[in-house]
Amino acid sequence: MILDLLAVSLLLAAFAYNWFGNAAHEIIGTAMFVLLISHNVFNRRWYGVVTKGWREPRSIFSKTITLCLLVMMVGLIITSVIISQTVFDFLSLRSSFIARQIHALIAYLVLLIAALHVGLQWSMIMRAVRQALQVEKNTRIQTVAMRGMAFLIAIYGIHSLFVIDIGPKLRMETAFSFRDFEAARAEFILRHAAIISLCAIISHYSLKLLGLYRRDRGAPGITR
Repeated sequence: MILDLLAVSLLLAAFAYNWFGNAAHEIIGTAMFVLLISHNVFNRRWYGVVTKGWREPRSIFSKTITLCLLVMMVGLIITSVIISQTVFDFLSLRSSFIARQIHALIAYLVLLIAALHVGLQWSMIMRAVRQALQVEKNTRIQTVAMRGMAFLIAIYGIHSLFVIDIGPKLRMETAFSFRDFEAARAEFILRHAAIISLCAIISHYSLKLLGLYRRDRGAPGITR
């Protein structure tokens, strides 16, 4: 979980291209891919069961997200190598403006899908946090407070989608907007973190709704 959190942090740092510059951006991206390889090694058993459970709504939902993330990550690695000017420059591959646009598109898709993937594990993450803080169980007040906080973060995340112009980026539209990145550093981090949280919340509560759907049909729920 610590490695996964670090990988997400590196993904967020990779978006701060204007602060760190190209060389640091490529080094951060390479470190992130190394962590992702370790993540796949730790979770290698998942590949043995990926073909099973496709009749269950929760399993379909979670495996579809994970497979989409896997495909996007492969695409991100390929485009990263193609447009590299530092780490993989020795390969002398031919880059282009279209390749950079595709790289940016895939990067934002990875951000959104990775956040959905985090949401799949949110119950496990919260259990680990409670154990670390030695909190035996949630009280009703704590549950209400946490859900209220999640609602506020989700609202801020939705607003951030428009402020950061995620839509045009996903359509590969060139935006001629200039921002003071030094002055907006805290806002940049908060807004991207809010978008990640929004997607994680959507994924987490979608799993819960699918669990209720299974229970209403009288079938046992699926545990991951």
